[in-house]
Amino acid sequence: MLKQFIAAFLLLLVSAFSAEEAFSADGDAVAQPKIVFNELGVGGGYAWGSLKESDDIEVVPFYIRAGFDISRLVGMKGPNTFQFSFEPFYNRITGPEDGEETGLTMFFRYAVPVGSKTSLFGEIGSGPMYFSLDTVEQGESGFNFLNQFGVGLRQEVGDGIAFSAGYRFRHMSNAGTDTPNRGINSNAFVAGISLLY
Repeated sequence: MLKQFIAAFLLLLVSAFSAEEAFSADGDAVAQPKIVFNELGVGGGYAWGSLKESDDIEVVPFYIRAGFDISRLVGMKGPNTFQFSFEPFYNRITGPEDGEETGLTMFFRYAVPVGSKTSLFGEIGSGPMYFSLDTVEQGESGFNFLNQFGVGLRQEVGDGIAFSAGYRFRHMSNAGTDTPNRGINSNAFVAGISLLY
């Protein structure tokens, strides 16, 4: 999965400087960028999951979100949007012992409007992370990947301000770079506020 994200990221970089043409009211061609920065936000929540030989893991996530509308890049037209985003995060582990997760997740999000200021979205993301606990599933603390799949709702609550809330399924794995690699699955509810551009 990491290779696909790297390939998609490189495609975004190459395509960022290309543009498609639109026309102004007087008929002159106007370049339209294929990638548009459209969101900056913060969020947090609560995550929990089971560990094989200790109490459940409990995590309090905190993240910053920087989103880019790539709908034109992938040829989408109409009200639905396709977004690529970066989410650097710091997650505080509160159980079974204190610790932290920190890293960067890159997300793709597909959003469908269901009202003038409301949209539903599905998202998928992956990225590198540091996990500070020693576990039966992942062995010693260290490098891992965090893969996330989610659904949610975004509500615009003011001029250029939106609130979002959703569910994410999280899967932590070291992608076979070390043993053991049994993975740790968890569930998360997250919410955030964003400035829309």
